[in-house]
Amino acid sequence: MGLLAFKVLLDTNMLMMIAERQMDVFRQIETALQGKVDFITPKMVLEELSRIAQEKSQRGRSARLALKLAEKCKLGLTNPIAGESTDDYLTRLARETGGIVATGDAELRQRLRNANMPVIYVRKDSRLAVEGIEPAYR
Repeated sequence: MGLLAFKVLLDTNMLMMIAERQMDVFRQIETALQGKVDFITPKMVLEELSRIAQEKSQRGRSARLALKLAEKCKLGLTNPIAGESTDDYLTRLARETGGIVATGDAELRQRLRNANMPVIYVRKDSRLAVEGIEPAYR
């Protein structure tokens, strides 16, 4: 029997950051977690990126690149609950799946910390940080 993979849920902000900075965050996350990783782009994140991609701006261009990056990921098929914000949706999915949220959103990151949930983010020095996972599990 093989090892279970970490489930990493990528949010809109993280995918846009990866596209803008042209970072290989996928490899960095696998290295940091020291194991197999299933990257998941939740349905609501894809919808948000698609809306932003319609903009004729640098932000729209980044969203189009982020959508291409999202093709490397599994699609999270769970539907949002009516009226649920993207952050609520990601938090719920992470809780239900035991997943780790990868985000560049400081507010979401703080919310996940407060809920004692694991989070991955890119620090100001462009290095990856993983919080909320015991070293024995990495």
